[in-house]
Formats: sequence, C-alpha cells, structure tokens
Amino acid sequence: MARKSSPPLALHEVVRIVGAEHAYLLLCVDSHSERLVLRSARDAEGREVPPGGYSAVVVERVRMSREALAASGSADGTASLDGSVLPARHMLAAPLLLGHRLFGVVYLDRGLGRGAFTTDDVDILTAIGDHLALALEAAHTERLESERRALTRSQEAALDATRAKSAFIAHMSHELRTPLTAIIGYSELLEEEFQDQGESPYIPDVQRIQSAAKHLLALINNMLDLSKIEAGKMELHVEEFDLAEVLDEAVMAILPLLERGGNSFVRRVQPGMGPVWLDRMKVRQVLLNLLGNAAKFTTMGRIELDVTREVGTDGEVVVLRVLDTGIGMSPAQIKRIFEEFAQGSAATTRRYGGTGLGLAITRSFCQLMHGDIEVTSGLGEGSVFTVRLPAVLQVDAAAARVDGDHGAPGTPRAVEAAPSPRDEPEEGGGPMHSGTFSWPV
Repeated sequence: MARKSSPPLALHEVVRIVGAEHAYLLLCVDSHSERLVLRSARDAEGREVPPGGYSAVVVERVRMSREALAASGSADGTASLDGSVLPARHMLAAPLLLGHRLFGVVYLDRGLGRGAFTTDDVDILTAIGDHLALALEAAHTERLESERRALTRSQEAALDATRAKSAFIAHMSHELRTPLTAIIGYSELLEEEFQDQGESPYIPDVQRIQSAAKHLLALINNMLDLSKIEAGKMELHVEEFDLAEVLDEAVMAILPLLERGGNSFVRRVQPGMGPVWLDRMKVRQVLLNLLGNAAKFTTMGRIELDVTREVGTDGEVVVLRVLDTGIGMSPAQIKRIFEEFAQGSAATTRRYGGTGLGLAITRSFCQLMHGDIEVTSGLGEGSVFTVRLPAVLQVDAAAARVDGDHGAPGTPRAVEAAPSPRDEPEEGGGPMHSGTFSWPV
C-alpha cells in the first residue's frame, strides 16, 4: 500500500512559521536533471513577490552540499559567499531531499532590521523541506500511476477495437465470398453454354462479370488475410515443394496482366533450385502480389523475375527479385509503401486504383516465414523488390500442429504464428536519395 503524507504547507505558511518575509520555491526541471527553476514566490500574506529576490549563490551552495544554510548579507555590501556578494538580507535555504534524490530548494529571507536566522530556524526549515519532498514524491508517483492506468485503458480499448474489426471483417468476408463464388461459377457455366451454342456475342459480357467478381473476391481475401494477421491467427502450412512449380503457377496466372501493357517479361531461374520447405500458398501469393504490382505500374517496359538460391549466415536462402521499368517511387513514398492502405500518392491511387493492401500483406507473409523484403526505387527509374526467405523454414516443434506422430516429408505443418515486430524506417535528417530501404525481421 502506498504511503500517504499529510498535505504540504502552503508557501506563505512556511514564511509565517519561520518568521521570514519572503519565500521562494525552486524545483528541479525533471527527475534526470538538477537544474533548478523558480516555481513560486510568496510573502506572509500569500501575495506573489518579484521572482529575482533570492540569492543564486546561496541556492547553489545548498544544491551542491545537500545541507541547509543560514547566511546574512551586510548593508555595506562586504559580505560574500563563494566569491559572490550577498544581498543585504538574512537568508535561510534548505534542500528538498528524499533519500539521495533532490527535488529542489526552499529559500527564505528577511530584512537586516530583524535578527539572523537561528539553528532552530534551520532545523524547522529542514523538516519542512523533508515534508515537501515527500509530498512531491507522492504526487509524482500518483501521476505516474494515473498515466499507467490511462495507458492500460487505451491499450485495452485499442485491442477491443482491433478484435471487433477483425471479427467484423471475417464475418462479412464469409457472407460476401459465398455469393461471389456462386456468381463466378454460374458465369463460367454460362460462358461454356454460350460457346457450345455458338452465341459468341454474349461471351465478352459474361467474361466481364467473371473478371469483376474475381477482382472483388481478391479484395475480400486481402481484407480477410489482413484481419488474420492483425489478430495473430494467420497460420503457416509448411511443406516441402518444388519452387519451380510455384514459379510456373504464378507466372501463368499473372502473364496476361504482364503482357497487357505491352511489357516484355523475362524470367531467370538458377538451375538446380531443388526443393524448399516453406508455406507454398504464401510464397505463391508473394510472387503474384509483386508481379501484379510491377505490371500495374509499368507500360511498354520490361519486367524481370530473378530467382536464386544463396548461402547466408543462417543457412541457405531463396532470393526472389522482381524488377520493373515503371513509374518508380520517391524516398517519401518508399518509406510508407509497406503500410496498410498506403499507396504512392493520391494521384497514383486515382490513376491505377487498388486498396494498398498487397505490399503490406506481402511483407507480413515474408515476416511470418522468417524472411524479409526490401525495395530499391527512384522516380521514373522503376523499382526492384527483393524477397529473401529461408530455403528450409525451421518450425518450432512445440508450436507446430502436425498430422500424425512425426509427419512424413511433404506433409504440411500448420503453425499459428503472430507477425514479427515491424521495424519502421527512422526519420532521417537532411536530404534523402533514392536507395535501398530494408525491413529486416
């Protein structure tokens, strides 16, 4: 239970008790500094007095020595302390100490027409100083506790809001995906029927329906993925697979989009890539997001996919590098390109569309698989996104839920993984230049 102290004396009450004329309260600016600033100056009636009436040399002596001090000046100005002339007043000052911590100094004075301060006055002011220090410590502790409670309430409210949002998105995603899947299925059946009946004029309309429904379904899936990531419920299904097969799947799925803008596409894969042990679907989605992003922002240019397997400090690493000659990004755009719902600029959003979730989800997937992603870009110079993933993702046996006792090679392992902390780039001073900005895990 916290120790409670009686209310501290008002400054004018201290003046009356000790028999002074003026009182000055100087406090440390914070708990890490002993620089003193004047907080209050009162007379015996509680009226404010001019702030410059105390002797700085007396206050400094008390601060340094941690002991109370009584001193007197002289009418002819000959009295001095530490080489400084004392004012023509009787002075008394005491530290506000609690243990070894200095909170400030209380300073009193009165005219030379009255007697000098006695040792009893020194003892009284020392006791008052201790009492004031205890009151200040109690107030400081109470303020910290109040701030802690407010922070806890804010954190709980934010968590509740996040959970409610994730639950809403998950529910709405399910409600929307069911009819969309039906729309896509029926439109595919209609397309086949029109082809069989030779009704070719209707086929483009049905294909537009399919395209719009698939686009909306992809947006809903992105929102659902984001809600799972935020809630820490995104699972890793780790399995052994041939990376070349996933590359073929991703390229075949995105090839029409890559070629739509009159772009040339080059794929370079290191021979003998061999199998990897990762989450197959997430690797595929990372490739689709990066290639789709390159295609969206590149017209009549070149898009390249380079895939290599390298030896890193922690074992073998798979490197996926997507290069384009598109519009590129400025340093300011690069710094927020991996944020949720963030795009390069408002003009980019109006021209190219999109929700700004693709790269945020891509980075989260890379982090879940203990990898990283970095981007190098410049306005009008295109962009290079580089993903590094471990060739063999080490799954914590305690966290993995494996079907069977040990799991045969190639058996997916489902691991519920929370996203790694996001290391945001720091605000740097001075002019920035286009370059590499990495977000290591």
